[in-house]
Amino acid sequence: MMQKVMEIALKRSILIPSNELYSPVGGFYDYGPVGKALKRKIEDCWRDLFLRREGNFEIETVYILPEAVLKASGHLSCFGDPVVGCSKCGKKFRADHLLEEKANFTCGGMKPEQLTKEMKEKKIVCPECGGPLGDVGWFNLMFKTNIGPMEGTTGYIRPETAQGIFLDFQRVFRSHGSKLPMGIAQIGKSFRNEISPRQGLVRLREFSQMELEYFFNPSSPTHPRFKGVEDEKFRVYTREEQKKGSEKCIELTAKEAVERKLVPNEIMAYFMAREMQFYMKLRIPYDALRFRHMLPEETPHYSGGNVDLEVKTSVGWVEVIGNAYRTDYDLKSHSQSSGKDLSVLLEDGSRVIPHVVEPSFGVDRTIMCMLEYCYREGGGAERRDWEWFDFPAFISPFEVAVLPLMKKDGLSERASEVANSLREKGFDVIYDETGSIGKRYARADEIGVPYCLTVDYDTLKDGTVTIRFRNDGKQSREDSKTLPEKLHSLLEGNVVCLP
Repeated sequence: MMQKVMEIALKRSILIPSNELYSPVGGFYDYGPVGKALKRKIEDCWRDLFLRREGNFEIETVYILPEAVLKASGHLSCFGDPVVGCSKCGKKFRADHLLEEKANFTCGGMKPEQLTKEMKEKKIVCPECGGPLGDVGWFNLMFKTNIGPMEGTTGYIRPETAQGIFLDFQRVFRSHGSKLPMGIAQIGKSFRNEISPRQGLVRLREFSQMELEYFFNPSSPTHPRFKGVEDEKFRVYTREEQKKGSEKCIELTAKEAVERKLVPNEIMAYFMAREMQFYMKLRIPYDALRFRHMLPEETPHYSGGNVDLEVKTSVGWVEVIGNAYRTDYDLKSHSQSSGKDLSVLLEDGSRVIPHVVEPSFGVDRTIMCMLEYCYREGGGAERRDWEWFDFPAFISPFEVAVLPLMKKDGLSERASEVANSLREKGFDVIYDETGSIGKRYARADEIGVPYCLTVDYDTLKDGTVTIRFRNDGKQSREDSKTLPEKLHSLLEGNVVCLP
């Protein structure tokens, strides 16, 4: 399935291999016009659910951070992966991935010396040439650079968007109400020098994140809107089931997850419930979603508890969100390292260093999962034999395709007028006049356009156009004067078949 999805994604320029004219470097993809539009729609949907409706703030911070910042955050000493090299061909690999793939052995959190022992016992050899592997070492994943023309001013390209938020927190707090709780978010690029990037968009060296840092008083780890989601259900893959090697999940409400202490506090449970709503809105089914309670040995150094949201795909379970209770680790570390007091004054006159719950979304992985679950090989009333994407109407990269029935007799000119008029009304429109109308319907289906508007000879007579609905291929006629209102109604109702 992953191969099929990647083939159509490349064919329709949803994705483009970066630096394709030269020898492409693994772990980098560009987004073409369709992919970029889809990415923007997903990010806007996230902004709507997690920022606008919640009253949280969005900022944008720099990509390059001085070494001192990442030393204080712990990334300089702790942010890495186990690496092993082949003594024969010299290639390097993720040691834990080799054990998982070649020996079906779970090794989360193991130290290099433990991994070396396991690899020797299980006789793991180089997957490229069959040569012997050396001892496992540790590889820091950050891209290193030099700031300015003089050597010695070391910087790193950020491995996450979170640190910029922590550095800016106090200024945002002072200028936007000076009151906890407060959510500050950032959507942007992060960079990790992966040892062995793989599986399309799953493991990239340059990727996009949607991160929210929710700052709160540690004496009150509650969310003001928790009551609205406390009965929302989700599936949890517990530590006990993981240790047994079982795939069994338990179903809990958000309230039950807090009561059973499977999540560290009510705030994390609140975001977990909202995350389920978000992904199901993107057409990821409930049964394909689970929250995995991270084992103690793989929980990050800064965390008081981590629960990852995973999606079941054709390449296995893929983490799309890391939910972390970061406590006061980051603010306290930066306060100690910089010598600046990062505590905040509360309404009762006391001071406190806020604690933080962080939901961190992987945009590229989300797109990959959505492509897979929205992929269709054919079907519909037209008995189509082409591949297509069944995106929710509101998230489709282009909402409308405008197609003149013929290029002659003024039809293309009239169709261009319709397309431009809809663009001025705020619709994302793609115009296509090349090839037969059937082939153009197929091309629109391949990129998930929910509505095709055909301008024909009746349009010249009475101003009506044909609306073709993507999922069932059925058609209706609509007056071009009422077209914007009609399309808005269809999009808001997520209508993809003829009503």
